[in-house]
Amino acid sequence: MSHLICHVWPALLCVNQRLNIFGMSIKYFLKKMQNSVAKARHLGIGRCNDWAGKTAAALKPDSILDVGCGDGNVLFHYFKQVPRDFHGVEGAPDLKTAAEARGIKVMNYDLNGRWPYEDNKFDVVFSNQVIEHVHNCRLFAAEAFRVLKPGGTAVIATENLCSLLNWFALTLGYTPFSLMQTCGHYLGNPLGLHYNETLSEPLPLDHPAFSGVSGHVRILTVRQAKELFQLVGFSEVESRSISILPLPDGLSRVLEGMIKNRGHYLMLQAKKPLGTAAKTA
Repeated sequence: MSHLICHVWPALLCVNQRLNIFGMSIKYFLKKMQNSVAKARHLGIGRCNDWAGKTAAALKPDSILDVGCGDGNVLFHYFKQVPRDFHGVEGAPDLKTAAEARGIKVMNYDLNGRWPYEDNKFDVVFSNQVIEHVHNCRLFAAEAFRVLKPGGTAVIATENLCSLLNWFALTLGYTPFSLMQTCGHYLGNPLGLHYNETLSEPLPLDHPAFSGVSGHVRILTVRQAKELFQLVGFSEVESRSISILPLPDGLSRVLEGMIKNRGHYLMLQAKKPLGTAAKTA
């Protein structure tokens, strides 16, 4: 027996060493892949922000509502002339204070409910990476419609549930990347760069506005977003996606025209028809 162990033990050590090297190689490859996707994601969200900001600025609104305005920096970066009547919605106290310092009239309320503005008030309703944080997205779209003036425009940017990256995660049995963040924790997808990490939240868990600033609760597809905004009364609804992650940004730009609706970021622009009264959801 001892003679057998003397021969087998070195072989087992060798196998174990190779498995350790293989495991280290897998971890190294995964980290490299995560960093590559993170870089492409950074470029993709930059392109999405650029589209949203330029689209809103090109409309030259006299009045605008920025739903999820943060500190106001995004739109201020694109407007050559700041709208005369600039309103915002922001749940994080520090960002709200910073936005107010820029002259934005900021309110804080639950975006799953009615919005505290009169009918037909704004030329543009702008919302960048916010609608995915609310569960009542139908009321969100309906309220955007109600507070817009006839002929006004909604400019909406969010993530796309049927993106190639989310589809890949679901195929493996993992949580879609767009839904990993669960009330301050990244869960359900070991391929995620921040898997099992904890995110510092600006509001307590039981705060009424918590759902508006923490995690994604409802991710729309390109087609679904278009149909939702048409349902509440919008016309000329244009919905598309960009940034086909995990592909590099350059390759994604080439393929976006051929592989439609698989980009990670969803961009929607919709008009409230002229002569249209406010509509209650």
